[in-house]
This record gives sequence, structure tokens and C-alpha cells, in this order.
Amino acid sequence: MSKVKLIVYGCVFVLAAVAGYTLFANHPSPVGDAAEIDWRQLGELDYINGKASIALKNFDGKLAKVPGFMVPLEDSAQKVTEFLLVPSPQACIHVPPPPPNQMVLIEMEPGVDAKVEYGPIWVTGQFLIQSKKHMYGEASFTMKGMKIEPYR
Repeated sequence: MSKVKLIVYGCVFVLAAVAGYTLFANHPSPVGDAAEIDWRQLGELDYINGKASIALKNFDGKLAKVPGFMVPLEDSAQKVTEFLLVPSPQACIHVPPPPPNQMVLIEMEPGVDAKVEYGPIWVTGQFLIQSKKHMYGEASFTMKGMKIEPYR
């Protein structure tokens, strides 16, 4: 390879590295910018009439992170694409189910590899105040899951 080609390739590499650093160094991942929502805040929704507090409404449609326990809605013991997030391990599917404002229906984004988790987790995704019925009850909230991680 000639000296000129090496210099040109070297310059292109350096320019690409500088451009990449400039574009991404000060811009954290959108999953890292998620606001944390706790179960006390979720409980502020009056699920009878659908009225939410102003603070809770501020999370609607935004990227959020909610802690809880996974209740898989599918038969696979390995992966999940849809599950309920509940505030405690005792809030599993039982009769009667927990109140709707104590359940978040998580629908994982396509391509996100989500494994069944048995301990406490954080779920990050787009949070919606949107009631959805399913065969195990009704959830007052839905979330388009982008990430699941252990609760620490």
C-alpha cells in the first residue's frame, strides 16, 4: 500500500473518530434518561373514574423506569414478550387480582431479548396511562419495554 493511501486512510479514521465522539460523547442513551416512577405515584390514579394526579400525568408518554416483580403472561419459561409488573411478589395472579393501578402491562419492544426474572427488577420503556384488559384482569398502565435489569 502506498504512503499516500495510508495517510488518507489514517485521516479518514481520525475524522470519523472525532465525529463519533462529538455526536455521542455528551448524549447519554435514551434509556439512561428515564424518570423513576414508584408504586405510590401509580396508586394516585383513581382507576374507577380514570383520573390521574398532575404528577402522574407528567409521566404519560415519557421514558420511565418502574421497579417491581414480573408475572409472565406466556408459557415460555425462557423468554417473555408480555408480562405484568406488580409491586410485590405476593401480588401474583390470584383471585381477586390486584387493583388496576397496581399493575403495569409490559409489552416488550420487538427485538429486545427479555428473560423471565424471578426477583425484583427495573423495567424501562415508554410509560402510558392506558387501561388494558387481559385474561388475568385489568392494568391501568402499559409500558413499551425497552430494558429489564435487576433491582439493586
